[in-house]
Amino acid sequence: MEEENESKYVNDYLSELVMDSAARQKIIESKGFCNYHFYKLLTAASKPASSDGHGIALINKSIIEALLRDFHKQKVLQVSSCDKMLAAENSCPICVYIAQFSERYASKILELISSENEEILNNLKNSRGFCIPHFVMLIHKTAVVPFQNQKIINMLMEVEEKNLCRLHSELSEYIRRQSYEFSEKDRAAIASIVTRSVKKISGRLGIGKRIHENSK
Repeated sequence: MEEENESKYVNDYLSELVMDSAARQKIIESKGFCNYHFYKLLTAASKPASSDGHGIALINKSIIEALLRDFHKQKVLQVSSCDKMLAAENSCPICVYIAQFSERYASKILELISSENEEILNNLKNSRGFCIPHFVMLIHKTAVVPFQNQKIINMLMEVEEKNLCRLHSELSEYIRRQSYEFSEKDRAAIASIVTRSVKKISGRLGIGKRIHENSK
């Protein structure tokens, strides 16, 4: 859901917000986007049916103008001021939006768990749990429901431990099948476990540091 929300936001940003002067000024002040989201925007804008390269060109032109102004302010470039040329850490507008979305989503999950709805609890118990970054966020968020704090933590831990054990078993089987006795077909049958284990440990690509910061 987070990934779908991010893609929609990127497309909306390109098609609607990128031409807004206030939104553009915010981007200029932050020296653009983080590396991951800048390339994601570029990919979206480079699709054959898209003409959104124009919007990115306007933003980049303004960022470069700001960089040139910084250059002209200093006759001799100071080493200590070089960091200001980089995108401001943790100020990527898309990272901020996704982190806020994740925080709201985490709060909603805890609200649903707290309702003790049998169907919701069964769905949670039968799910694959959460990636570790989101799991940590949820644990931190349990502070908002102190009267059920430990009960929710225990439930989340039970689901997470069960799924970590399953992944551990699948990884062991993947490693075992790397032996010459197994065919390519045998290996291919469980090849997805490597990607799934990375996503479990690190979260999806581009999840960013703000997930961790907003969880505290």
